Amino acid sequence: MNEVLDSNVNEQFKELIIRTLGIITRNKSRKHIQISLNPLRDLLKEYYKDEIWWRFERKDSSKDSVPWLCFWSRKLAVEPAKGIYPMFYSYSGKQKGIDIKYLILAFGKSVRNEPDINWDSKLPLKSINDFFNKLNIEELPSYKNGINYGSSMVFKAYEVNQEKFNDELFHNQIFDDFKGLLDYYVAYAKYKTYEKNYDRISESKEELKLNYENEFNKIIKTLTESQNNLEIEVNNIDNLIENIKNDSIQNKEEFNFPLNTILYGPPGTGKTYNTIFYSVGIIEKDKSVFKGNNNDENIFKKFKECKNKNLIKFITFHQSYGYEDFIQGIRPDLDNESKDLKYIIHSGIFKDMCNKAKNDKENNYVLIIDEINRGNISKIFGELISLIEPSKREGESEELEIILPYSKENLTIPKNLYIIGTMNTADRSIALLDIALRRRFNFIEIMPQYDILKNKKIENIELDLLLSTINKRIEFLLDREHTIGHSYFLNINTFEDLVQVFKNSIMPLLQEYFYDDFEKIKAILGDNGFITSKNISINLKGNNQKKYIYKVDEEALKVPENYPKIYSSDEDEE
Repeated sequence: MNEVLDSNVNEQFKELIIRTLGIITRNKSRKHIQISLNPLRDLLKEYYKDEIWWRFERKDSSKDSVPWLCFWSRKLAVEPAKGIYPMFYSYSGKQKGIDIKYLILAFGKSVRNEPDINWDSKLPLKSINDFFNKLNIEELPSYKNGINYGSSMVFKAYEVNQEKFNDELFHNQIFDDFKGLLDYYVAYAKYKTYEKNYDRISESKEELKLNYENEFNKIIKTLTESQNNLEIEVNNIDNLIENIKNDSIQNKEEFNFPLNTILYGPPGTGKTYNTIFYSVGIIEKDKSVFKGNNNDENIFKKFKECKNKNLIKFITFHQSYGYEDFIQGIRPDLDNESKDLKYIIHSGIFKDMCNKAKNDKENNYVLIIDEINRGNISKIFGELISLIEPSKREGESEELEIILPYSKENLTIPKNLYIIGTMNTADRSIALLDIALRRRFNFIEIMPQYDILKNKKIENIELDLLLSTINKRIEFLLDREHTIGHSYFLNINTFEDLVQVFKNSIMPLLQEYFYDDFEKIKAILGDNGFITSKNISINLKGNNQKKYIYKVDEEALKVPENYPKIYSSDEDEE
């Protein structure tokens, strides 16, 4: 199964459900988009790799009839009268003399024919009979000695009226709940009927088992969170929409962080490392996580878990990265069996994350773009550079929507998708950054942190003082964007480690910064002997010319006494 439904299919599927529920509950639902039923059926088949059928019945003249809408897999039942299926029922009754209407999303089952395969017995379910009896709701449609369809089991229950049916938040909740139940149902149907239908199922038995267990755990979690099958939701159903809106407002008050952020600073300051804390903090909506802790293994564990759940994705921009990789493109695809070559529309990582975030409004999603300034921003973002602005996101007053050039799909960017970029200022300063990108992002400077190295001594060499002195001189001779980060010194435990860091990292970096101007490098190091020179002369066409030749003295790097000279000379000057 694909990770998410195509956004266009998703909207049509949602429209089909909401419009039909409006009919069976006798509430008007606004028509938002056209529904193409046959293409929708085919697209759902492609997504679920299964035939998904649906049918609904309005209320007829019988007082005992219950309007319903059901979806079923042809693997479990040829028709809804013979099987199990996700089901919506519309019930009208009285509670303490007041008319009341409930919409029940249920684990449906045939009333007149016992299905060959029943719902999983491990599910902690409550029947519709028990549900309504506990609420003391009377005058419900009956069948034999119970409520009509009362043997079906409740998954979710909603008290409905016209006001709620006008609210998009209510639509989203119903659709998200239904989609979760349908995903479980299809996984269960395939797994239970594999032996019978193996020639019509493309996945292996092991794949089906894993998918079924994953969807089962999601359903169990939902039922558990509902606290004994929706008692809290039902008791507070009158305030459902208001609660959703209030929760949204409260979340904004409690957690307010820019949707687009770039962590920038010199090399080695921990920009990529800090994206771990920022991304986990965004997912958990907890700013205290941003501060981080160098020994906080729990944050790293959460980061890994979020990546495994696809809540966090990590990519790196480079000169060859383009729109086709990031948004959408056309790629060749070789069929393994026929060996035929065909071209398919490929969704890039950003479009995939947009779809995931749209279909999961409860969670925040984070895309980390390392080295964001190394890519060609115009080429990569294309027309979406306008849509990433907070005011242009989905649901905002200035919401923008584009039509993708290859698939012709409509695309908006959801408000729960955050972008975190990193940028090395030694490569390119903010002033030179693409203006379109710069004005759409917030910037957080990550500079060398000398406190991390405080009290860390190697052979009586004070590493914090050593690094801060070097950086002070770099800032004076060059600029602060080319200072050296503390991360180069974090894993130094022996003097030999220090020698290797200077030999392989610090000295080459200084040579790059100052274009082999060794006199300036000597000044940075306090003329401590790391750079040696000799005066050579050569006769060129009768002219005797002299020049100083410089080199890094690797033997001097191995002398512990040479390192304190870097900062002691600075102290002497003061």
